[in-house]
Amino acid sequence: MATDWQRVGQQKRETINSLLPPQWKLAEPVPDADSLPNATKLPRSLLTEREIEITETHTAQQLAQKLADRTYTATEVTRAFCHRATIAHQLVNCLSEVLFDSALKRAGELDSYIATYRKPVGPLHGLPISLKDQFRIEGAETSVGYVGWLGKPETAETESEIVRMLIKSGAVVHAKTNVPTGLMAIETNNNIVGYTWNAFNRHLSSGGSSGGEASLIAMKGSLIGLGTDIGASIRLPASANGLYGLKPSSGRLPYKGVANTMEGQNIVESVVGPIAHRPSDLQLMMETLLSSKPWERDPCVLPLPWREIEQVEIGRRARTSGLCFGVMRWDGMVMPHPPILQAIDKIVTRLRENGHEVVEWMPPSHAEAFEILFQVFTADGGAEIHKTLALSNEPPVPQVAMSYGTEPGSLPTTSITEYWALQLRKRSFQERYASYWQSTASTTSSGRVVDAVIMPVAPSASVKPGQGRYFGYTGVANVLDYSAVTIPVGMVNKESDFSVEWRGHVPVSDMDREIWESFDPGDFHGAPVAIQLLGRRLEEEKLLAIAQEFERWLL
Repeated sequence: MATDWQRVGQQKRETINSLLPPQWKLAEPVPDADSLPNATKLPRSLLTEREIEITETHTAQQLAQKLADRTYTATEVTRAFCHRATIAHQLVNCLSEVLFDSALKRAGELDSYIATYRKPVGPLHGLPISLKDQFRIEGAETSVGYVGWLGKPETAETESEIVRMLIKSGAVVHAKTNVPTGLMAIETNNNIVGYTWNAFNRHLSSGGSSGGEASLIAMKGSLIGLGTDIGASIRLPASANGLYGLKPSSGRLPYKGVANTMEGQNIVESVVGPIAHRPSDLQLMMETLLSSKPWERDPCVLPLPWREIEQVEIGRRARTSGLCFGVMRWDGMVMPHPPILQAIDKIVTRLRENGHEVVEWMPPSHAEAFEILFQVFTADGGAEIHKTLALSNEPPVPQVAMSYGTEPGSLPTTSITEYWALQLRKRSFQERYASYWQSTASTTSSGRVVDAVIMPVAPSASVKPGQGRYFGYTGVANVLDYSAVTIPVGMVNKESDFSVEWRGHVPVSDMDREIWESFDPGDFHGAPVAIQLLGRRLEEEKLLAIAQEFERWLL
């Protein structure tokens, strides 16, 4: 017999399903993962040529221009992406809120405006935008994966500041996307929507916590969207789904009015950032949001406009004297799988072929950053998560129970003096890391410090359900408050000749052994592979300029 939390979750799933237009639903039975492991190609067989053109042939930046010059109407563009999002949800289970009706109404208003005034509302005029289920939108629910938070639609007063900014810029918000319960897992699963799958290999995870967002974008049910990141949550899903994802430093984009877990914790802060198919689209989102001067409405945002001069300088040096990169193939804790190591070697080779310098990166131990981050995440002993679960009496999903236990009291709590000491430990790590970065000037041929660091996003391309454990490669950037971006490199190919010396890795811990031995070329076939580019604090412009150079080098 179903309990109340199960009924509420089922009702929400039924509501989501009822809001998907019947004419766009797949014929039953929907293809399963065995018959259709890669879901990304199916939509083409169900869309019109015009819909395929709209959703597949343009970057977000190009599509925004075609909306501005009236090549397309906002209504037809919104309808095309709603159609594709409907297909995506049935295959990868990525939506938490279906906002198609309000999106089409908004699109109609935008079409009327541009017909009357002969100019777009703003730089995102008519562009469909998807948002992770932390962003509060008037009239929609914000559950953050908790059953107990359902049933409370947002109002105009509670709407997130960044949503207001998007709407003012002309964007059309057509969907919100699935997250793990309380955001605290690197797989996306909860008791409401359920598990979100990888778009390219539906036997694998979409990553977390912005897993629904990344899967939807990978399916081209959206070209660009926003996630958040406190340990991996933009970069890991972007990597798993073959996308670019930017984690800015704290204070760069507004967090005002964004729902969160562990609110008030500020040793390591969660940040808002974009996910897209191209680095130029990440830049479009950053430039648009910063052009509205968010620091005037959110006091936690730094008064720092987009600095084009930083990008011009990187472009100039990339084409003349060359750039210098550090490379870290593994962090000494968990050895990456062979496809990740191959991707890094490919990148290093291409960089050197293009006249850039690459040096080995040997910073303060990343193990310390992982320890700091996990202590931050569990400082209250999991009390908040279990208290919020208790609102509906729902149990934690396995991905959350892995860290916080199945019952309250599974973890020790941190005293205020221990919390202060943790803050000091983080500061010390930041200082030592900054000192090491500065010291690289003595190791490079140019006498300049390293411009950015190439490293894994994760030890594996994705994970099988229940196996998402390690976020050390991404978490270090959060502890340092550094900027970071993911860059897709290729796909796992089961036919590849994986090197014998990599198979011979001697694990340094039980976790290292478990993750290393989990690799099977057949199981991971078709999963995207990416690398992470790490910059210093507030170097978003620099990283996106380098990411655009990487696009050219990898062609």
